[in-house]
Amino acid sequence: MSRLLVYSLISGILLGSSWPVNGVTPLIFISLIPLLYIEDVISKDNYGKKNLRLFFYSYLAFLTWNISTTWWIVYTTLPGAIFANVVNSSFYSIIFLLYSRVKRRVDYKAGSLFLITFWIAFEKFHLNWEFSWPWLNLGNVFSERIDWIQWYEYTGVFGGSLWVLCANFLLFNLLRKYSSFKDKRRFYIRIIPRILLISIPIFISLLVKPNLNKGEEFKVLITQPKIDPWESKYGTSKNNLDYFKIFKDLTNEELRANEYDFVFTPETYFSEGYGENVDYFGYTKLHDSLYNYLNQFQNTNLISGIQFYKLYQNQKEKPTKSADLVRDNIWVDYFNSSINISANKGFEYNHKSKLVVGSEYMPFKSFLEPIIGTVMIDLGGTIRSMGTQHDSERKVFNHSKKDLRTIPIVCYETIDGEYVANYVDLGANFISIITNDAWWRDTPGHRHLLSYARLRAIENRRYIIRSANSGVSTIINELGEYDNILPYDEKGILSGSAFTIDKRTFYSKNGDYIARISILLSVLLLLISFSKVKE
Repeated sequence: MSRLLVYSLISGILLGSSWPVNGVTPLIFISLIPLLYIEDVISKDNYGKKNLRLFFYSYLAFLTWNISTTWWIVYTTLPGAIFANVVNSSFYSIIFLLYSRVKRRVDYKAGSLFLITFWIAFEKFHLNWEFSWPWLNLGNVFSERIDWIQWYEYTGVFGGSLWVLCANFLLFNLLRKYSSFKDKRRFYIRIIPRILLISIPIFISLLVKPNLNKGEEFKVLITQPKIDPWESKYGTSKNNLDYFKIFKDLTNEELRANEYDFVFTPETYFSEGYGENVDYFGYTKLHDSLYNYLNQFQNTNLISGIQFYKLYQNQKEKPTKSADLVRDNIWVDYFNSSINISANKGFEYNHKSKLVVGSEYMPFKSFLEPIIGTVMIDLGGTIRSMGTQHDSERKVFNHSKKDLRTIPIVCYETIDGEYVANYVDLGANFISIITNDAWWRDTPGHRHLLSYARLRAIENRRYIIRSANSGVSTIINELGEYDNILPYDEKGILSGSAFTIDKRTFYSKNGDYIARISILLSVLLLLISFSKVKE
């Protein structure tokens, strides 16, 4: 077997083996070294097809990484899993090709800086474009090492990505000079200060003590109904009133015994058929049932997942990007939504706006739909692209009586740090996450998403209340620690207390500034490389 092929596989295995929730995290600091070595060898040898060979070896490494960490996508769709892993791996390989180009056209230092900044720039881009899949952004790797990354309140996850990339280059720069050391003891002596340098962020994290004034304590009741999304939830056997009865049976005894400020149900809990008409929800039997039930608990608000739809009548032109034509001049949008309802303040809602590619929206719909039709994964009671709301329409959910303000984060939205921070910037003093998580069964998929929620708690220094259909439901404090947990695959309720926090962190105020700086630097370096004449 080719030596470079072995190094390629080693790099992919190291990347995968470092990933949460059971990975050996320190491996991430050496995971890219074999790939950097491969690029160095190919750039210096006398063989042709350098770009093709570098693409092959880097692609093999990144494909190994992707498959070993996100294989669980097959539980939603085999074609979707193949597509996600194949395409995502190619993106990272292109990054390495561009790094090699800049390195050859300018110099090694410029190439190193380009790889670091362009990788981070791509991670930011990967959060927001049509094929968004930022699951493997490098800063996410520390989600189970919260004692290492308390400084995320200043940098967000891109600080972690920067740490990983710099560490790999710092060690590789020494290893590439290994043969020049006649006395190998000197080589090992010089490794020690580099390891200490890489460890500095850990020491900083241990010293970071959040200067927070915790505000009001409040009580929450979290439901975990454990409804099978494949067999029963989106079938015809149950309607929203049936799910209301399940909710009532789960909570009634506890709500009568103790007073709670909020009760939570998971994502798309009420999702009968096409959902509820958002413009007439206040007149539905479901609304009346919820209102009458909550009227018995005057101090309690319900935050729940729900599927809404909105009709547009007498519209000749398509009213929104995601709307589907029902019949002549009538269009419809479907929404994965959250509601906040109480007996004394009516209801308010938000629509999920960070959607899962393939299951909740079709990328480049206007181009692809005429070719392949509405080929979507059934992950929400509909096989149509879901609608979203404009950033200006986001709203904080307010408690009907107390100064409790939360942001409703739905499932996949957990993955985007700046998206959550912008919500916090609207005035939220705690974070709510509602999710399903049963789609991926008991695989690393739901455990990753749970673990990533800890990053949002640290970045914003907010308590997080998390309701998951099949688990894990939990309360996470401002340090990213689990205060209470209802384990996976258990039906039940979880009660607990949390605190409001009003102080905004540096990251909450400034968002992904590291990524924005990286975009500027990487574009500048790329332009310089194109302006250079190849020697």
